[in-house]
Amino acid sequence: MTEERDMVSEYGALRQKHKLPLLHDLDKEFCVGKLEETDFLLRVIVSKMSERLEQVIKILGDLIQPESQLANMYEAESFTDEEKKHIFELFKRISARHKELVINDFEHDEDSAAELIKNTFNEWKDMKKDFLKILEKTKESWQNEKKSELELGYFG
Repeated sequence: MTEERDMVSEYGALRQKHKLPLLHDLDKEFCVGKLEETDFLLRVIVSKMSERLEQVIKILGDLIQPESQLANMYEAESFTDEEKKHIFELFKRISARHKELVINDFEHDEDSAAELIKNTFNEWKDMKKDFLKILEKTKESWQNEKKSELELGYFG
């Protein structure tokens, strides 16, 4: 029977070698979760980061170009054209970072993965602040008393 590997300790060694963020912080921001046994630990983390950014891209994309879903159209209506430009800029930044993560997943290399994890983690701190402001505004749109163009047309 093979001995179970301690992935937290293995990450600790990689963290020291590459000056990576704390595992707890990565988990908090990117839902890394329990690390399963693997020979490509940083690749798994890159993949988890990619999943989180993909979720954010979907939300932002629905605000910029809402499909025919009523909820997306209603939320998008609460943003001015200037705010939508800001959302699009954030969308571009996150999309570019996401593509780097996906490329690294296909062309995995430990050193480049470590650098990408550090850069994404650091850049995410600022992107997350902007994203949370946008989410807050979408939440408020549901509590707003104004009559939506959609609502007037839908119930009119």
